[in-house]
Amino acid sequence: MKPSILAGLLCLVLYSGRSYAQTTKSDPQMKEFILLVRVPVTYGGEQAKVVNPQWNKVLDKWKADNVFVTSFVFPTESYVLSGADRTVKKEMVISDGLKVVSSIILHARSLENAVELAKACPVLAYGGTVECREVWPRTVQPAN
Repeated sequence: MKPSILAGLLCLVLYSGRSYAQTTKSDPQMKEFILLVRVPVTYGGEQAKVVNPQWNKVLDKWKADNVFVTSFVFPTESYVLSGADRTVKKEMVISDGLKVVSSIILHARSLENAVELAKACPVLAYGGTVECREVWPRTVQPAN
């Protein structure tokens, strides 16, 4: 990955993670939803330079509205494990010419509300996609 893309994505992670601890789920009707962000394999540094300020505006809005929980950007290489023999390959899963580059967790009352929030993702204007799914509550295991 080009250094300019990596630098932009890392800035996004650092910027977006600052208020993670400050974001609370004050409304019991709110649920968590994950946005899986994909971009075209051809998405490069020029697009990232244009999109990063747009992402900052979206994140600021979500934080002001108290719906942002956290985000994870993973633009670097990956390993894919598969099969019963646990075969490991250094590769990235590409589907329909798109690769997953980040995930974002938001609070919303419903899947429909989460989809409306996802429409603000700037990568949509650059051939990207955003998949929105409800995250089921995590079960907390008692301490031993």
